[in-house]
Amino acid sequence: MLKTIEKALNTVTTPVAKLLRHVAGVLLLVMTVMVVAQVLFRYVLNVPLSWTDEMARFLMIYMTYLCLPFVYLADKNIAMTFVTEIVEKKAPRLYALFALVAHISAILVFAVWIKFGWNFYNTGSVMADSLPIPMYVIYVIPPVMMTVTCVYALQKCIQSIRGILGDFTDVSQSQATVALYEAPIIEEDSSDAPESKKEANLEPTAAS
Repeated sequence: MLKTIEKALNTVTTPVAKLLRHVAGVLLLVMTVMVVAQVLFRYVLNVPLSWTDEMARFLMIYMTYLCLPFVYLADKNIAMTFVTEIVEKKAPRLYALFALVAHISAILVFAVWIKFGWNFYNTGSVMADSLPIPMYVIYVIPPVMMTVTCVYALQKCIQSIRGILGDFTDVSQSQATVALYEAPIIEEDSSDAPESKKEANLEPTAAS
């Protein structure tokens, strides 16, 4: 039952997280171009642009929150990995219990964040300083993305409960998602593997 629910959630959460990650990458590119343009206009052409600084800040806010679901799904949050890796290998069920407590705590933090974010959204009728947009366009992204991330935390809770029960099947395909970050490292290791094997095979010959 839990596996079915997690699999159903994963069919939606994984593609959405990857899509939001790509959108955040586009926003990062746009923000970089704007900052470079601002430097050129200010120090080369001596005609500073008044709106680029504020726009870059708004794009950074959107970029940060759009990346949050993917970061949560891929377990790329800030963590003391040398501790978690040891516990996960030595006592996987205990690790799953700690993970469940962490995900429940995250949901509670997100709920508080959503509440205060919604209060900010309700005060966003004022206009931005240098852009013709109301501030609620910016204030809406934290509560919306925190609500979305709660779904990912719920999925992780189900995964942790299955781990506590002894079912460690990677239904969420989190390892495949993490591989998006670690693919170059894996390829480099695999390319070095034949050389190490070749050296290992040559050692007995040299010794004889």
